[in-house]
Amino acid sequence: MRFRAGLLMGLALAGLACRSPLNDLQIRQERPALSLNVGIEDHSRKLARLQQPLGQVDSPASRRAALEGHRQAFETGLRAEAAARGLQLDPAADLHLDLTITSLGEVRAKYIAWGILSGVAWGAGVGLLAHDARLAVGLGVYELLEESAFWIGGSMLMGRWSSPAVVEARLTRKGSDKPLWEETYYVLWARKELAALPADEQNRRERQLQASLRKAMGKLFKDLETIPGFPPSGLK
Repeated sequence: MRFRAGLLMGLALAGLACRSPLNDLQIRQERPALSLNVGIEDHSRKLARLQQPLGQVDSPASRRAALEGHRQAFETGLRAEAAARGLQLDPAADLHLDLTITSLGEVRAKYIAWGILSGVAWGAGVGLLAHDARLAVGLGVYELLEESAFWIGGSMLMGRWSSPAVVEARLTRKGSDKPLWEETYYVLWARKELAALPADEQNRRERQLQASLRKAMGKLFKDLETIPGFPPSGLK
């Protein structure tokens, strides 16, 4: 009996821990409304990771323009989905949704550096805990070589053979900087969304990334649907 009671209590606590804070969020307006801001971080290192170059010069300006094009397309899709749901987007709304595309088309250099440095720190830390300086140096060098091969090689393959996208979402109430809810959406490949496009469009890099952003959008609206009274999904 004690084991059963403990198991039930553990499952109940796990359910509460997994419960989204959006479930208890109350919308003050009679008609659901959000103010929306969509941004994108300038992070790209190669134009071909963002779009078919088509003779364009790979430069910081062309990469920024490509990123801005993706940002605008993502925002247009969000606004269209909101309109299809009957969700009002109002700059004066009580709830503010801030979305930032932090990575698109490739693994960012800061994530690669973090992965390598964390591996080196782990190897050196093991040696230091063993009070052996030579072991610390040896493991540190080994981890540097191994992690560099893994992260740099893996990021190149991921950028070439997948369409990664990372979108960070933050919901706040007007007049407060404290987030009511935060989430990060990771997408590597959007097979279902891409399949909806004409066959001749599916190999275009910009279409692949737009499909990944649309998949992230679907995840976002699925989470927002847990807000009481939020309009039901129009995404399939």
